[in-house]
Amino acid sequence: MTIAMSFVALLAAGIALTISTCLNVWRRSVEAAELNQEARAIIELLSRDVGGTYLGLERNAGYLVGIPAEEGKRGVDALVMCTESSSLARAALLPEDLRATWDLATHPPVTDYIAVTYDWLDGSADAPEGLYRTAQVVPRGYLPVEALPVTGEMAPELISDAVVGLTFSYFDGEEWASSWATTEEDTRLPSAVAVELVLRDARGKDHVYQTIVPIRAR
Repeated sequence: MTIAMSFVALLAAGIALTISTCLNVWRRSVEAAELNQEARAIIELLSRDVGGTYLGLERNAGYLVGIPAEEGKRGVDALVMCTESSSLARAALLPEDLRATWDLATHPPVTDYIAVTYDWLDGSADAPEGLYRTAQVVPRGYLPVEALPVTGEMAPELISDAVVGLTFSYFDGEEWASSWATTEEDTRLPSAVAVELVLRDARGKDHVYQTIVPIRAR
């Protein structure tokens, strides 16, 4: 009886260990799939915004400003761009009271543009820290490098709190640069933007995702 009980105990321990191992493998597979899906969604959103960067020189508007990460922001670069959007999407960004008082003579709207900002924001009582995307209407002219348009600003949208690194590199046709500034004096756009995204999983392991987004000067 003792031998039989010992055998059953060993068999049960082996089965429990096998089940635990299978569950851990399954859990890690699910976590990896979810992280890959999150990374794919971020890359697709970035690619759409960056690929839609628009100068619109005939309207004297358009910009792309890439600023390397500040210390303490987890290596997350800031990126501000003027990108294409439908007039319907832009209209949704304008508050009703602002639409009623909009002075078209002095601030003609640029109907196919929105301003999009990607940046790391520190956490607060109302929102966690992470990578955020903010959309704004672009009322006129070029964006000064030191200022952002504030008209019709939407609340920042949390893209991911798993981002621990986001680096942009800009190709001017000859070489890559870590920063970029399209202004009224320098109206060039990069030929392409390389994106390196780093996400951290629940176990503290970092996963790196990369892509290159071409830009057609328009």
